[in-house]
Amino acid sequence: MFTALVLAMFLQPAPPAGWSDAYVWGNGIRIHYTHAANPGKPVIIFAHGSSDDGLCWTNFAKELAADYDMYLVDARGHGLSDPPKPGDPADAQVEDLAAFIRELKLVKPILMGHSMGSSAVAWFSAKYPAIPKAVILEDPGLTPRPPAAAGAPGAVPATPEERIQRMIQRNSLSLAALTADCMKSSPKWGADECAVWAPSKRRHHPATTLGAMGGRPPMSEILPKITAPTLILKADAQGDARLKNEQAAALLPQGKIVHIDGAGHNVRRENKPMALATLRAFLATVR
Repeated sequence: MFTALVLAMFLQPAPPAGWSDAYVWGNGIRIHYTHAANPGKPVIIFAHGSSDDGLCWTNFAKELAADYDMYLVDARGHGLSDPPKPGDPADAQVEDLAAFIRELKLVKPILMGHSMGSSAVAWFSAKYPAIPKAVILEDPGLTPRPPAAAGAPGAVPATPEERIQRMIQRNSLSLAALTADCMKSSPKWGADECAVWAPSKRRHHPATTLGAMGGRPPMSEILPKITAPTLILKADAQGDARLKNEQAAALLPQGKIVHIDGAGHNVRRENKPMALATLRAFLATVR
């Protein structure tokens, strides 16, 4: 039973036909990635959100496969990349990206990140502004988060051990149960998206709870340092929230923000046609 659980947690589904997967050694870890090779075409590196993995970009990347050479990277502690360590610095994922690009000798890649991945991509692009050809951020946090609600009277935040146990419980769920939960909680995504999302939850390493919390500079410091053309695909927002997003995006030297109609945090999953059309129009200006 133990062997079966280990295999279920860490075996990677096969990439789509014609794609391959491999590892590089960089920044002290094995970094796993899937490669949708298209030699001679512009390179796109995809950085996923927390608890996802590189293959969670599959359906979106397929739409771009004819025109780009694509790398779907597993962040540390996700997919088949090595787990984080308690002493990891706040910019560990930034330096993982730097090492990945360096080891594969990728020149002027386009970087696209979602959520956690958008934070890493933005910080990387500010720290190494000469490297990206273009930057796409899917629903990054542009403004400081409000203080967390206190919750019920007497509520106590989960301890690291409690968080680990919750992750182990999700690691142990069947793919059928995870997919059914996805379809119920995120009906806009559709069956194909839930099917590639579910396996990532079984490989999300509990050690990610031990990584550095905080320490990233605020976006107000990061965005002005990103010199590459930048597109922000933002969740739909109205009123003051929309205005604050636009004010933050205005800090970009070469940037624009597009709020995607009807989409929440998972922009590309909740309005894929508009996200793709907006992305393609942007990429046409940087090619």
